[in-house]
Amino acid sequence: MQGLATATTAARSGRNDYVSDSYATYHRQLRTFFQRTVSESEAEDLLQELYVRLIRQVDRAPPTNCKGFLFSAAANLLRDRWRRRAARRLDRTDSLDGFGDLKDVEEHDPSLWTEQIEQLEQLDRALTQVSDKAASAFLCHRVEGCSYADIAVRMGVSVSMVEKYISSVLAELREARL
Repeated sequence: MQGLATATTAARSGRNDYVSDSYATYHRQLRTFFQRTVSESEAEDLLQELYVRLIRQVDRAPPTNCKGFLFSAAANLLRDRWRRRAARRLDRTDSLDGFGDLKDVEEHDPSLWTEQIEQLEQLDRALTQVSDKAASAFLCHRVEGCSYADIAVRMGVSVSMVEKYISSVLAELREARL
């Protein structure tokens, strides 16, 4: 029994070291990544969720490319957040009770909102048809305005691979007629 306890303690120590090293190395870059699209407090929430995902992954098997894992997971967290927001907006437009919660209703045409929500849903469906890496590269480029070279460095791949990722997303979007 004591051998199992020692092995468990050693595994936790290794996990803690891996997560601590990852935090020290990538925390600043990840915070910047999130803060380009969300508020500071939301970025903190997303960072916390990201490190929970990392801990769970390390418990199963440490990622071979930690930076790639972290930025892919970060892009997925942003995508999940955008999906939830789009769903909440859609819920609000389905009910007259929700209109009181919407900001600047008089400045916007509800038919435009519905159209934009439909486009976001189509975009979301298209992004689920491509690899996570392709979706992450596309979102980094289109949402954050990152260059292909910056994305390549973040993801630990070549610029040519980033081009292929983004091309695959654009092909999917053309197919979906977006």
